Amino acid sequence: MARFQIFLPDGSETVHELSEEATIVGRLPESGLRIEDDSVSSQHAEISFLNGAFSVRDLGSTNGTFLNGEKIEGATLGSGDEVRFGSIACVFSNDQAAIPAEEQEAPAEDRGITGGRRPENFVSTSPLPRNDQAKDPAQMILAACAVIGILAFAAGVFLILQPGT
Repeated sequence: MARFQIFLPDGSETVHELSEEATIVGRLPESGLRIEDDSVSSQHAEISFLNGAFSVRDLGSTNGTFLNGEKIEGATLGSGDEVRFGSIACVFSNDQAAIPAEEQEAPAEDRGITGGRRPENFVSTSPLPRNDQAKDPAQMILAACAVIGILAFAAGVFLILQPGT
């Protein structure tokens, strides 16, 4: 069964099972794979199954479609590939061949497929830099003192310039 594990900005994850029919990825309600995020175009990409393989094709999206960190127009998908629609990261998996024939019709839960967690080797391919530096409390205190000093100076000037007090 082929599927996308989708990692949403709020930290939640969801799994979308893919059929062999073409699937449009986008923000529109009629999208086969709807992702409600501003970085995803209304009709962002198309996932299709052709000649025994799944592929993804960008549909002229604003923020691009990326495969394993590289911007693409179209590409064939392999199990474990990271696909990013705008800023939404997904991991594609296709384990149809790995499932014994007698289990192929079993529900996903019976085969141990869940919404799960991010793979250990998952790396965000966001084009925006991540700021992992902790804020220095001494700098914050110094900035607060500077603001208070400026306000005190301004208040003093205001009082001095008041006529007749």
